[in-house]
Amino acid sequence: MLRYLRFYVAPITIMAISCAMLFSHYWLWVPALAYIGSIALLDQLFPHDIDEKSYRYPFFLDLALYLSTPATIALYVAIFWVAGSGSQDALGLGALVQSMTGIDVIEARNSTAWYHYVLMFLAVALPATGAGGLAGHELTHRTSRPFDLWIGRITMAFNWGIAFPIEHVYGHHSYVGTKKDPATAARGDSVYQHLPKAMYRTVTNAWEIESERLRKIGASFFSYKNVLLRMGAVAALTTLFAYYCAGWQGVLFHLIVCVSTKVALEVLNYVEHYGLIRQPEEAVQPRHSWNCNHVVSGVFTYNLTRHSHHHADAQVPYQDLRSHSEQPEMPGGLMSAYLSTLIPPLWRKKIVPKLLEWDRAQASSHEYPLIAEANIESGWHELHASIANETERAEQPIEGHVSYS
Repeated sequence: MLRYLRFYVAPITIMAISCAMLFSHYWLWVPALAYIGSIALLDQLFPHDIDEKSYRYPFFLDLALYLSTPATIALYVAIFWVAGSGSQDALGLGALVQSMTGIDVIEARNSTAWYHYVLMFLAVALPATGAGGLAGHELTHRTSRPFDLWIGRITMAFNWGIAFPIEHVYGHHSYVGTKKDPATAARGDSVYQHLPKAMYRTVTNAWEIESERLRKIGASFFSYKNVLLRMGAVAALTTLFAYYCAGWQGVLFHLIVCVSTKVALEVLNYVEHYGLIRQPEEAVQPRHSWNCNHVVSGVFTYNLTRHSHHHADAQVPYQDLRSHSEQPEMPGGLMSAYLSTLIPPLWRKKIVPKLLEWDRAQASSHEYPLIAEANIESGWHELHASIANETERAEQPIEGHVSYS
């Protein structure tokens, strides 16, 4: 039973964070910060999860995913409500909470200092991404199940994430490990260098992919068949709802959270694929993604941490992903690796040994020329010790040498 219930922890936690935020002040950000810190800490305390036993009742695992949609809605309603001021009480939430607890949450909101809201935006980005982005990611891969696909796309559209479901499924999974992939960060790029490129190319790739699909079926770009426009309508309605709740301040809060969740999702991609290289004509293999078998990260991300198998076969449901413990592992668990990217020198110290080991133990000799080129372009002198660089140097002809046959 616990094997099933553990995947309900994520949506239930998000709902709890949403309720806490209604009390304003420190409640705006402390629960969300505790969410982040707990995952990072508990990952280090629990053993790796290599359980690969099958599940007899997959519906209950699907239900955990479906709960992410109301959890996401609850979080956005809380954010829009705390954006209000004066006597604004969207949906009568303030009156309801006061009737249940005796606490005047409207007065508490109106007396909350500005810096609590700044801390809220910083802390809530990851829970908001976890609420809609990670379950939505799993559901949008279920292209043969229209209901799941629909729910996943709608959930990701709440934060204007309309390009990701298209580019990720039909672009990233084909391009991973190549220069064409917006999610695969180049060796030497800090997360701050990578983010603008990734965010721009995700959008442009999505428009290109959807435009080509519409052309093939003979539909106009402005047709109702345009998935990006349909998702855009959901996103626009969400922004209108933010306006209804708190006026222009609600819209501002929504847009800030949209940007922060987009950044959080791209940082996740940065961690999952950093510096890994693949020949474009070769099939994607488990070794072309960083893996992570830390149990707590797996619970909160619906086993997205088993990324090696996910990229080897994207149609496999999250509960059936294999641990692939022999594949390259992220340094220190997902959340630990994620947070370390925010300090580029720390990330460099952690990832360089992993890259050198990947070059030695995982890379194909066909990939050596691309790896050697990437190592040189990175500007990281530590990567010059890579076996790929050594092999390339050994194969270079000696100047002035003449071969006789």
